[in-house]
Amino acid sequence: AVVDRVLALPDWRIVLLARGAKPLAGLAPAIASRVDVVAADLADLRSVQRACRDVRSSLGGDDIAALALNAGLQSWRKDPVSADGFELHFAVNHLAHVLIADQLAPHMARGGRPWAFCIVPITRARWQDPNELADAKLSQARVRGDVNRGEARYCASKLCNVMVARAFAEQYPDLAVASFTPGVLPGTDIARERDILQHLLWRWLLPLLVPVLPGVRSVSRSSGDLAWLITEAQLEPVSGSFFDGRRPSPGSPDSQDKAKISRLMDVSRRLIAQTLQEKRSAAGG
Repeated sequence: AVVDRVLALPDWRIVLLARGAKPLAGLAPAIASRVDVVAADLADLRSVQRACRDVRSSLGGDDIAALALNAGLQSWRKDPVSADGFELHFAVNHLAHVLIADQLAPHMARGGRPWAFCIVPITRARWQDPNELADAKLSQARVRGDVNRGEARYCASKLCNVMVARAFAEQYPDLAVASFTPGVLPGTDIARERDILQHLLWRWLLPLLVPVLPGVRSVSRSSGDLAWLITEAQLEPVSGSFFDGRRPSPGSPDSQDKAKISRLMDVSRRLIAQTLQEKRSAAGG
């Protein structure tokens, strides 16, 4: 839905990082012809690095007008890990985003449209040192039950998104950067690992209750909000802000803590650099 709305603008072209051609399914041919899919597995940092290289090669000297980072994997399996051995939520929802932003920031149009870190409400997110968040055995270890722990890890990774957006706004004052919550979006595939009853309720029943449930939004409404943030919002005075739909919101105290933000960025970049170096060494250069 976001793709359709962005490509309603005649001069826009979209490059999607994905594991296959599925994102093009259902798009009209005229729209699909303006969408390029670059293969990437966000659970594998080397794959993300290769994808960023492919994106840079495809630019042909053009700048990137907007960068939307909206991966939102959520798992309720016991202690899932990425291809690099990191806790899966931290790897996909956070580390991959940091690497993409670092790799593509030099190719962003100055004064251009924002990075939009797509996040969820973070009222339940609990700060934890990033070295612990990266470790599947330590991440949210005090939370009991695989389902509750998976939700806590998901929320923590999205808290990281808000903090990263603030860090990049500070690092790149000539770019507009924002974090964004679409609200609760029933009808999506995010509950696919739940039991069959919970999955059916989430996929089919809850969408019917959107008009009467506070904080719950339709996919159409939220995709419109994200498209607005990418293409229309005037963010220069509020770069680094957290948006709830189209409304700026202060976010949690943790998300504004500069010492914690600095710690998160330092550890994340070190983990990324170490992992990529180890993979280069293992591959023989």
